[in-house]
Amino acid sequence: MRVVLVPDLELEGWKSMELYAHQLERWLPRLAPDWAFEVVRLPMPRWGRMRPLRFAARYVLLPRHVARAPRGKPVALHHILDHSYAHVLRWLDPRRAIITVHDLYPYRLVSAGGTGARVRLRNAVLRWVLASLREAAHVIADSEFTKREVMHGLGYPEERITVVPLGGDHIGAPSWGEEAAGRAVRQLDLPPGARFILHVGSCDERKNIWTALRAFSRLRELTGEDLYFVQVGGRFTRAHWRAIHRWGVARYVRQRADLSWEQLASMYREAALLLFPSTYEGFGLPVLEAMWMGTPVVALAAGAVPEVLGDAGILVSENEAEAFATAAARVLDDEMLRETLVTRARERARAFTWEETARRVLAVYRVVASSSSG
Repeated sequence: MRVVLVPDLELEGWKSMELYAHQLERWLPRLAPDWAFEVVRLPMPRWGRMRPLRFAARYVLLPRHVARAPRGKPVALHHILDHSYAHVLRWLDPRRAIITVHDLYPYRLVSAGGTGARVRLRNAVLRWVLASLREAAHVIADSEFTKREVMHGLGYPEERITVVPLGGDHIGAPSWGEEAAGRAVRQLDLPPGARFILHVGSCDERKNIWTALRAFSRLRELTGEDLYFVQVGGRFTRAHWRAIHRWGVARYVRQRADLSWEQLASMYREAALLLFPSTYEGFGLPVLEAMWMGTPVVALAAGAVPEVLGDAGILVSENEAEAFATAAARVLDDEMLRETLVTRARERARAFTWEETARRVLAVYRVVASSSSG
């Protein structure tokens, strides 16, 4: 049987979505060697990053490329690996199409409305994409939280949704040595022996960076310790930097945008804890990565994070900087609590592997292929 996988455009792939595609490419052929798996990408030159060209590539060129790519044997299934590309389904047979929904944040953006030509255009495009998603034969959701969002937000039938969590074992196997990976931490220019609080992800509004930074400022006051804050994966806005200076912690804040998985693993390994106050997550991959690396987690009890973390970290119910600072101070000061959290995290993380993710995705393929052939 032939299955075509459709990942993000190469030019705008988000690291976690690239990871999802890469791990399925790696594991599916091992689990089903008698099947044919084909990944269809649309190569784009660097000049293709210009906004009008990127828009055309995403919404016109890629769908046509996917529809025309298969040659030879008929395609049994198409698997669109990111819900943001659900519109590709309009060029395919929806009865043989599966879409992975990592979160339903686009639906929240549309529901929030907004003014201005750019926002109205964005919402119109998102409505078109979401309408396409409803036509898929089956949806794979990263979490029970996302499954509920798809059911209630889009009215998609529950019996056609399968929850398949992501894996985390990619972060625990550095391929080029701890010494090379450790350079990323040394380049932070921290004093010898200094402990740092880690935040991983973008600086989008839902990542709650304001609360993270204010909590860090308050945490330094509570502990009296010379702590540092390291943000990986985003870019602070000017407003963020103004607040950082206003709170008097600018010399203690570091930021790194693009790190390899090995370098990121070294960050987790050396961090005192992961602070994760995100208000909306369809899964929360940084939480799982921290668990794999034995890094204590203090996170907001929002979205799918409680599903992933369970009792292997500290879940904060109030979205307030003081609550995060108090919880983080407990983890830093109580060695027995730290050891308990690390032990629970490592044990819980072992259930989230990419092989298991691919195995459960493959089970969905078999069900949908059987239904479509019938």
